[in-house]
Amino acid sequence: MRPRTAVLVGPSLQGNLALEYLGASVEAAGHRVRLVSFDTKADAPRCVRSILEFSPDLIGLSIAFQCSVDDQLELARLLRMEGYRGHVTCGGHVPTFCFREILKAAPEIDTVVRHEGERTLVELLDALGRGEEPRGLRGLVWREGGEIAAGPARPLLSDLDSLPTPLRRQSPLVVGGAPIAVMLTSRGCIGECTYCCLRAFGKDAGGKRFRMRSAGAAADEIASAYHELGVRVIILQDDLFILPSERKSVERMNAISQAMKARGVGKVLFWIKGRPETITPSVAEAARELGAIHMFLGVENAAPDRLRYLGRTHSRKDNERAIALCLEHKIRSSYNIMLFDPDCTLEEIGANIDFASEHLDLTWNVCRTEIYPGTPLLARLEAEGRLEGDWRAYGYRMRDPRAEMMFRILRVCFAQRAFSNESLLNRLINLSFTRHVHEELLPGPATDVMSAKVDRLVRDVYRDTVDELRRVAQFAARGGFDDLDTCRDFAVDTAMAINERDNLWNARVDEIGFLLDARGAKIRAR
Repeated sequence: MRPRTAVLVGPSLQGNLALEYLGASVEAAGHRVRLVSFDTKADAPRCVRSILEFSPDLIGLSIAFQCSVDDQLELARLLRMEGYRGHVTCGGHVPTFCFREILKAAPEIDTVVRHEGERTLVELLDALGRGEEPRGLRGLVWREGGEIAAGPARPLLSDLDSLPTPLRRQSPLVVGGAPIAVMLTSRGCIGECTYCCLRAFGKDAGGKRFRMRSAGAAADEIASAYHELGVRVIILQDDLFILPSERKSVERMNAISQAMKARGVGKVLFWIKGRPETITPSVAEAARELGAIHMFLGVENAAPDRLRYLGRTHSRKDNERAIALCLEHKIRSSYNIMLFDPDCTLEEIGANIDFASEHLDLTWNVCRTEIYPGTPLLARLEAEGRLEGDWRAYGYRMRDPRAEMMFRILRVCFAQRAFSNESLLNRLINLSFTRHVHEELLPGPATDVMSAKVDRLVRDVYRDTVDELRRVAQFAARGGFDDLDTCRDFAVDTAMAINERDNLWNARVDEIGFLLDARGAKIRAR
């Protein structure tokens, strides 16, 4: 078999563990690989040049989100127009569930890799290396005789320790000057959230939905990044890092801590995730001893009926307790509040705004519950005749017309504040984390001054956010939706006023972020 060359393409603003694991598996199997970043359609010309320079036998497109489908399919068309005649495949959550739609819409794509793709992609390259048309592989979808044929699903990988270490940048990403690495110590989740694409992904594939790496394997990867790349901050992307069992959570975090020490790892800071109902004093203490300074909490909502509708297993009291325990153990938390879902009411939105108003010193964002392929929420809306859009972008209208109107107004006036990847609220989450890194790695009077500036900025923005949410909710409560001119004028006038303040606050984020980055050189020197 002749080794093949592959280019794997996908977003990389915060790294891309999926591509890094795929790339490592391809290299371990004896093939050559290059990872190419593709974050927005503006990257297409550079991306095409980089791919064609490598002359790959296979191009793999990572399509994790519906919002990126059109950009990725257009990239495939551009590659074919520029003369590429090799094999094009794609994978990710959207292709896993929408493989028929993608292959019908994009003749430029030859196959689809479903579910976890490490084994399937290697077998695909092996087949190409033998000069064979890839057919009949587990986890692969292909065209045959004018029809779309799908091989049996490949069960989720049971032994995560068998995977090679992800391909890492030799120049790591940095947070405030501190080198960081993004890692996983587990895959999957045992939750039953009705909106969750991860739940749908795991149940559709078969096999054990939640799997953990051994503490030793996780510590090996951490030690490698620490000693070889100077990494001092680890972003753990585990969706279930804090386990449902308090005892097992504490034992696992302690085991990873001990394994890190045995490998000569010094002070490392962690960003982790946790479900509110699993945060106890012992868990918070163990997380802090591990090095956690930030926990992204699965708060989601504060209204009881909404939490049940979303398939969550916690309460508002759990949210409050988890936030308080994190603060008590010097772990800052951030979270999303799903203000809107198909059946929410304006009164429940008000309860969430009240909850948000109690935490103006923390960083959070607000959003609408989105509809992902394969989820129970999509099936429910479809059965109710309420599902709108298509596989490229599903949507819905809320039962409560007041809630729907509030969302439509916020889409206009909170576009820059909350509803984009680079929104002000998202930037504040990152800025707050950056200053916590400095507090740990570069303590002193100068850092205290910077932290005070961040605190003031956070309070100002979130106080204003709560005020504006209440104002828009009050407007929606008055009804009168037939008067579209009045609704439109209110949305535009509100947006203009909010954007004016956001521009000033974004400039403050830029200024403080620049100073933190500049001072970060001291962290690297140490």
